[in-house]
Amino acid sequence: MWKSILASLLFAGAIVSAQSVTGTITGTVKDSANLPVAGASVSLIQTATGSERQTPTDVRGDFVFSSVAPGEYRLSATSQGFKRYERTGINLTAAETLRVGDVMLEIGAVNEAVTVAAQGATVQTASAERAGVVTTRQLDSLLIRGRNVMSVLQTLPGIVDTGGSDSLTNAWSINAQGSRTNTNNIALDGATLSAIGNMNNAVVTVSMDAVAEVKVLLSNYQAEFGRTSGANVQIVSRSGTRDFHGLVSYFKRHEDLNANSFFNNRNGIAVGRYRFDPWT
Repeated sequence: MWKSILASLLFAGAIVSAQSVTGTITGTVKDSANLPVAGASVSLIQTATGSERQTPTDVRGDFVFSSVAPGEYRLSATSQGFKRYERTGINLTAAETLRVGDVMLEIGAVNEAVTVAAQGATVQTASAERAGVVTTRQLDSLLIRGRNVMSVLQTLPGIVDTGGSDSLTNAWSINAQGSRTNTNNIALDGATLSAIGNMNNAVVTVSMDAVAEVKVLLSNYQAEFGRTSGANVQIVSRSGTRDFHGLVSYFKRHEDLNANSFFNNRNGIAVGRYRFDPWT
């Protein structure tokens, strides 16, 4: 009996330690008189995969999509006697509660559509955490010497990387908001990677080519992410899409590509040997 109780407690603890990377998208459907539209049908479509979710609005015109995977979405809303509303370019990051604001329906036929293609910067009003995001474009475009995804975090305000490794490694040396390097928690798709007892390295190494984005919760984040006192780094892996994609990469290091230091130039010293070529 005691063994079964202990096993249940351990299993429950394993579940509690997991942290979700999915987010929430909310909003309110209103008419031209700024009154809520109850019973409107709201659809959320993921741009990359085409997957669609639908939900009706409540009596206050509010709608909520929970457990939404990070990515780009488009939103549509329909109701009898109103034109179809469509909005594109909605970007949801990991562990984010995103309010898209008021969805305004215009009087007209359902087969008519009002499309919102441009939108101002979204202000975080649904939650109080301070966070930063390293996007897919940054991961693909920024040159990282050791191809370590943790090195990209230094582009965010409040984070200092004192490591700067030349090779791909499972260790890091990140100070976030002045905290110690061993107070940060690193997770991949909600599963903790930090090595317990050390907290300065991970149990596995994550390739940058497999990462879609990195969400860093710096301070004042929700209790579900309260594992450590420092930053909470949520690494989100890439998912499949409707289109076929391939990747060919070539990385080369050579001293001829490096600038010499000021003192070496002054003293007539050449650039030191620095080479890495996977083909040799």
